[in-house]
Amino acid sequence: MVLLSVFQHGLRWGLNKRLGGDEWPDAASSVIYAAETEETNSSDSHCPLVHINTAGMAELQTLPGIGPIYAERIIIERKEQPFREKQDLLRVKGIGEKRLAQLMDLICLYYEK
Repeated sequence: MVLLSVFQHGLRWGLNKRLGGDEWPDAASSVIYAAETEETNSSDSHCPLVHINTAGMAELQTLPGIGPIYAERIIIERKEQPFREKQDLLRVKGIGEKRLAQLMDLICLYYEK
């Protein structure tokens, strides 16, 4: 769990650097960085996070709380209809608000328009 926290903080720092900042972001500001990144990367295949619409089984399973069963459910659901907003993951059986909150800063959206 500690490694995941360090990894997430490093991701936020990398996103901050990409957006032109030099300082480590605090937890409160990470929401802003995630929102800015989502806007710039929602149609960009170069997002440094996990692409929820294109990630394979193995990559999906790197997300906290996502094992093989949830990864398979995500893949099946996105084949029926791509996720257009992060909240669309709530369509996946077993993913509720709590699990979605764990994923918000780790995923991005990419889909063919």
